[in-house]
Amino acid sequence: MNRTCTYWNTFFACLSGWALSAGCFAQQPVKQKRDAIAYFQAMPGDSGTMAVDSIPPFRIQPGTELTINVATLNEELDALLNPHLQTTVANMTNNPDTKQLAGYLVDAKGYINFPVLGRVQLRNLTTFEAADLLASQLSKQANNPFVRVRVINFQVTVMGEVNRPVVLNVSREQMTIPEAISLAGDLTIYGKRENVLVIRQRAGKREFGQVNLQDRSVFRSPYYYLQPNDMIYIEPKKSKKAQAGRVFPFLPTIFSGTSLLVTIAVLFFRR
Repeated sequence: MNRTCTYWNTFFACLSGWALSAGCFAQQPVKQKRDAIAYFQAMPGDSGTMAVDSIPPFRIQPGTELTINVATLNEELDALLNPHLQTTVANMTNNPDTKQLAGYLVDAKGYINFPVLGRVQLRNLTTFEAADLLASQLSKQANNPFVRVRVINFQVTVMGEVNRPVVLNVSREQMTIPEAISLAGDLTIYGKRENVLVIRQRAGKREFGQVNLQDRSVFRSPYYYLQPNDMIYIEPKKSKKAQAGRVFPFLPTIFSGTSLLVTIAVLFFRR
């Protein structure tokens, strides 16, 4: 009889301790913490709107590869000014998935060799400014020539804790960090959203920039708009455990309940 009473006293003591523990955790105020997963979170004092910064124009640099198409009323001159056109069509026919088209590579001094005109300096020009410059110089050979200039070697590498590490061949002149990460399948649960590294080549040097995707200040970052050959590296968390989810606030209660069940089982089987 005394032994049975001891068992039940122990049981009720464990039950009371568990209930008290659960009550304490339930009464504790929940601290508002930054979500470990969500992007672009508002900080205290942030308003519901944010001014949109002007998009920095892409400027041609050494190593930039351009496709240049010229249209005039002279078919023979068109064929002379578009020597890459047939190569481009052939490449697309043989490999329709290719993004890399034949074009003009800007040399180390910022020049390209263009038919009829020879060496033309395009460094630091936008593609629209380059088109206007070429059209102006070609106006001596044709009336109102139409020139279109596009960048064809805009590559961005996304690696680290993303679902699909990838080298992106961008067919336009602007890409943002969220767009690149989306094309890489988004970050995994283990990626550090608060410490995204952007490696950029500028003036013969590599610079390393940090971007916090959890904060809306990312939209003001000089690395928000990517440049050709940028590398984005997503650092993994130290622990390969998810730091978000609703189960975590209740872990102490779950552990206490598990401990109670184990104690009951031990007491029952020892009888």
